[in-house]
Amino acid sequence: MKRPRAVAIAAAALVFVAFTVWSGQLPTFAFRADVIISMAIGVALVGVMVGAAVSTRPATSQLLTVAGIGLVCAVLGSALDVVPLADLGKIAFGTCVGFWLGSALADLTDDLRVIVTLAVAIGVLDAASVFLPQGPTHLLLTKAPQTVSYFVVAFPTIGYSVHDAYSGLGTSDVIFFGLFLAAAVGYRLRVRLTLVAMVASFVVTVTVALWSRALPALPGLSLAFLAVNADLIARRWHAPAGDGPAASGGSRSARSDGAPSAPSGGSPPSAESPPSGGSPPRRP
Repeated sequence: MKRPRAVAIAAAALVFVAFTVWSGQLPTFAFRADVIISMAIGVALVGVMVGAAVSTRPATSQLLTVAGIGLVCAVLGSALDVVPLADLGKIAFGTCVGFWLGSALADLTDDLRVIVTLAVAIGVLDAASVFLPQGPTHLLLTKAPQTVSYFVVAFPTIGYSVHDAYSGLGTSDVIFFGLFLAAAVGYRLRVRLTLVAMVASFVVTVTVALWSRALPALPGLSLAFLAVNADLIARRWHAPAGDGPAASGGSRSARSDGAPSAPSGGSPPSAESPPSGGSPPRRP
């Protein structure tokens, strides 16, 4: 991993831990505004960590190692009630799993229709999981709400301890965050703009949820991914297999977001809280 990216990940992780630990020492202000700002800070830090990690294009062995370490940290942190440790573990695990899936998909096929279909299906299934009475997320929130914290990355509300008030991002949301970002790299889409749009989609979802009810995050995430790359997808929609960005023997001379990439054969550089979705924070 290049040093600037490693420094970015470490710095974002340290700020994330500090925010989680000392949020209760910060002054409180208007409800809803404090939740939105807290969510924006938390998701932006996650975005920096995920974006920097995905841009390094680590090997499968590295992904499996970090995912395993992350899973252990998530389990230990949850068992010991050390929220920062559990959160960083979930972020590491979700990012590595998502990156592996997204990269594997791009390597498997260069047909953009596959990732588009997946994005639509993910949004529909997540919405069904939250809204349908027999949906897994709906059942979890209504039948066993005390277990929700085990599946989310918690962002404390400014002025409150993370144990008293938080909003959060499901671990599954982090997985698909990494997946779509890795797909943007693999399919030569707009990587940086995709990252910013997906971060914004999480904040928008939580903001809307404050005036309504618990909402799934993946429909917004999928929409953000598709919206910022819509013209590129449309131009390649009817391209025959083998003409896409990952075509065997093809050349990856440049990425769509303007960043240079390596030639063919090299590794191109890149740039409430339900288990899947955003919601108003928990209050004591």
